[in-house]
Amino acid sequence: MAEEREILKEELETFEQHRDKLLKEHQGKFVLIKGRKVIDTFESERDALKEGYRRFGGEPFLIKQVLQFDPPLDFTLNILGGCLASTD
Repeated sequence: MAEEREILKEELETFEQHRDKLLKEHQGKFVLIKGRKVIDTFESERDALKEGYRRFGGEPFLIKQVLQFDPPLDFTLNILGGCLASTD
């Protein structure tokens, strides 16, 4: 995860710089960011992803939902899922 954040560091900074404006105009939508440029916003993550691949191919780009607060990442269920299997 840290390596991924480093790859998209510029894009994440761009998101934070534009967060207030994006919240006012596009809350709940998905934003496509490449480098220091906000490319566009989309109703669905899938549409943003398709446009990102169309424009940038295999180059890294960021798609992020425009929310007031980032939801906490919770991998507990995925990690524990295998451990909670019945041993009967």
